[in-house]
Amino acid sequence: MEEKIRHKLTLTNRELLDVSGVINVEKFTDEDILLETDQGILNIKGEGMHMKQLNLDAGMIVIEGEVKALAYQDDLASGPKGKGLLRRLLK
Repeated sequence: MEEKIRHKLTLTNRELLDVSGVINVEKFTDEDILLETDQGILNIKGEGMHMKQLNLDAGMIVIEGEVKALAYQDDLASGPKGKGLLRRLLK
């Protein structure tokens, strides 16, 4: 039986964000990150953000930088679940 990845956010001092339950990285800039998680699309806004660690097999990402906002988008607006942005564009 396959164990479901649990979605969890841990933000330390608004400088270090640890996210589990990540399926795909849709967009990544130093000011805007879009992650597909098992709980929907997560939009992260900030400054000077960079990936400290990424392991999609384990469903986790660690981001360093100044985090200013975290917001989830509706699943309907995000497109088909389980499909990355690039895969949807090349369809």
